[in-house]
Amino acid sequence: MSSLLSKSFEALKIATPQQTGVSTRRRPFKLIRPERQPHVQYYGYGVSRDWLLQFAEQHCPEALPDRNAKNYETTARTRAYEFIVEWSGIYTLDTKDCFNPKGGSVPPEWIALYDGVYDDQLDDDEIMSIPIDTVHVLAVCSDQDDDFGWRPTQEKMDFMTKVIGHTPQWWVSCGFAD
Repeated sequence: MSSLLSKSFEALKIATPQQTGVSTRRRPFKLIRPERQPHVQYYGYGVSRDWLLQFAEQHCPEALPDRNAKNYETTARTRAYEFIVEWSGIYTLDTKDCFNPKGGSVPPEWIALYDGVYDDQLDDDEIMSIPIDTVHVLAVCSDQDDDFGWRPTQEKMDFMTKVIGHTPQWWVSCGFAD
């Protein structure tokens, strides 16, 4: 029996991915990084908190507390996020609050306000009266070196786009390296 086993091992050929040309790691989707800014930029899907709530009620109602529970909406949004992570297989998916300017570029005064530039010049009421549009983002990656390489595959991005109902885009974070 040992000679049969020896012959089996001799016949067994193990090839590395480099030898076969087949990658063991799926390639991340292609994406061009935007120009660097002082604030981190996230690539992902802008969704409203109401959208997350409705998603949870539609796809995982059994995981939600009673609708009258004090923490219902927070729990529902968390369950929606967890469900999307599991369903998509994008385990690096994160949630971020980002600027949502009309017309594309973030006004410099918004960034200055978030960076505390006006703290000594304006009182709290004046600061609070400045309208700043933000959006909740399901972020698949950022422009940071340590995060950009962990992009999901194109197949996972296509699935996410179908689930969310619109394409992803770059968003400027409301914080530096939040």
